[in-house]
Amino acid sequence: MWFEARMAGHGPWVMLCIFMAGALGGCTELKPLKPMNAPTQATPEQAAERDRESPTPKVVQARPEGTNQQQCVVDFDDEGALSHILAQARSTIAHKTGRAPSGQLQMCDPSKHSDCWTYRQHCSRHDVNLDSMGLAHFHLSMETGIECYTLPDPGDGLGRGFGRLVEWKCTNVDWARTPRVLSSHDLNQWIKVWVSDAENHAPTYFDMESIRILPDTSIQLWFRKRDGTWWFWQELKAGTTWNIREWVRDVSEVRLRGTRAGRASSYVIDSLVIRD
Repeated sequence: MWFEARMAGHGPWVMLCIFMAGALGGCTELKPLKPMNAPTQATPEQAAERDRESPTPKVVQARPEGTNQQQCVVDFDDEGALSHILAQARSTIAHKTGRAPSGQLQMCDPSKHSDCWTYRQHCSRHDVNLDSMGLAHFHLSMETGIECYTLPDPGDGLGRGFGRLVEWKCTNVDWARTPRVLSSHDLNQWIKVWVSDAENHAPTYFDMESIRILPDTSIQLWFRKRDGTWWFWQELKAGTTWNIREWVRDVSEVRLRGTRAGRASSYVIDSLVIRD
């Protein structure tokens, strides 16, 4: 059990959740929303480095004046989003995915697919996207009750995944309905958050209201404002829900990365709240 949780990138926090969930009703209790100190504006050199890592699109759609922004909770449990990841991230690995003309999901190949995604959740009017930068994938680790690795193939040709022990046999679960958290591949992995038009996938400006970071590793958070400037918090401590709505408004993207503060080799995001 310990080995499977480590494989999924959770570390001791999720193991504690597994044993405490029955008594306490789940693993939702973290420190409350914490007010923020002001972020730091990036230097020209830092901003240039961010832009080199992933250039910002030349055109980002503005939100129509007078419209009410809708709140969207992205908690990585969305059945539609998980269903549209190759193999439903059944082994926790969220591969960058594209769609063949036949409709079949495939590993993303930019030469063949005009649109690819890693985790894309549809909200009221737009899609919220989380993509890995540099590395080919991140992990969507399963929260509780995952005890074993299933037989080589459940019958759909997409390989095995995590399952549950039933009468000493490893049985498949409904991977698209199994609650998840986002776990980075390692501390240095950048994960990009952006919002797009649901039909043409063009990027749009958005607000981020809060982010919930699980123990044990803190993160740094960067965002790019509409005026092109980059801002950041060098460390947002783990085990906390951070209220960032005052600062992260009308941005084209948010970027996350781990810090060296913590015992785990990856950082884990429980959820984030977006206004589109």
